[in-house]
Amino acid sequence: MEIRKKVFLFLFHKKLAHLVIVAIILITVSINLINKTKAKTTKETKISNAIITHLVKSEFMKIQDETELIEEFADKEFSLAQQPNLYLDDLSAIKYQARAVMGSLEELKKQESMMFEDHKDGAIIKPDIITTKKVKKIRTEIVEYIVKAGDSVSTIADEFEVTVNTILWENNLSAYSIIRPGDKLVILPISGIVHIVKRGETLNAIAKKYIADKEKIIQANKLGEDANLTIAQKLIIPGGTKAEYTAPIVEKYSGFQVIKKTITQPKIVSGNKMIWPTQGYRITQYYSWRHFAVDIANKIGTPIYATDTGVIQYVGWSIGYGYNIIIDHGGSKKTRYAHLSKFYVKTGQKVGKGESIGAMGSTGWSTGPHLHFEVIINGRKHNPLNYIR
Repeated sequence: MEIRKKVFLFLFHKKLAHLVIVAIILITVSINLINKTKAKTTKETKISNAIITHLVKSEFMKIQDETELIEEFADKEFSLAQQPNLYLDDLSAIKYQARAVMGSLEELKKQESMMFEDHKDGAIIKPDIITTKKVKKIRTEIVEYIVKAGDSVSTIADEFEVTVNTILWENNLSAYSIIRPGDKLVILPISGIVHIVKRGETLNAIAKKYIADKEKIIQANKLGEDANLTIAQKLIIPGGTKAEYTAPIVEKYSGFQVIKKTITQPKIVSGNKMIWPTQGYRITQYYSWRHFAVDIANKIGTPIYATDTGVIQYVGWSIGYGYNIIIDHGGSKKTRYAHLSKFYVKTGQKVGKGESIGAMGSTGWSTGPHLHFEVIINGRKHNPLNYIR
């Protein structure tokens, strides 16, 4: 029994070893078969994928070769037909193309400029920009200018496109005169001078006096073919120059000469009448013990005439009188014209009887437009009505 048991154990151990070996062999073979199968399957899959990829690529290239790609753009003719006169209303009409490499700044500006140039198909039209110059309206009338801070005669002349002398002559100024803010200056429409017509004058004589063109005088003043002139008529002389004058010689008196002249006063020649100093005969105040003059009323701007020939002794402003003119007629006789609004003469100028020397106003101590007219003989004021007719 014991021997049998030993035999059995021996055989069992021997068979067990064989079984283990066989099992290992089977397992190894199975694993190899499985790996081989997987490798074959993977290879077939790769081959299949490669074949499919090749087929798809070939088909795609074939389609690409046979297919015409069409890029759509906006219908330019249709756009222009809808809005023929409007430019850049729809900025989407401008197509910007992306570029991989940016050019220089000059190239970009050139490209931008080309985008707005005229095209033959009329896609976008660049409007022509014309440089315009501000043109002033041509003046035909005399105007008044109020001097502002910083103004000078030259800047004002440049603004109104006239010469400096034109302003100086018309406003009785000299090259050394000073203008201040608030002063009123008379500005002619063109360069030249103003002439007040006197009795017996003709256009030819006036043109010759100012070295001017007769035809230009007619045109500037809109005179008719007959060119009839009236006394005290104001004429603009285009390009005219003021006649030179000689300043009066100032006599120097000693004390003895003054006393002698006062004692031996010259007699006033009767009948030596002066003309009426302005237009209109409405006297608002007569000569009296408290008013040594005659006041003649009319509207502002009414011409004032020299009552007799003489030399302008004073032109300017005086307390009470306002703007006034004094004319020395010789023989110790003088006349004063006060409360004026304008001057047409200047100191030292010779004037004739009836020549316009200024315009009526209401400057100084005045309650309304009128002429304050005085006749002064040997320093004493006399009743003007005794000397004017």
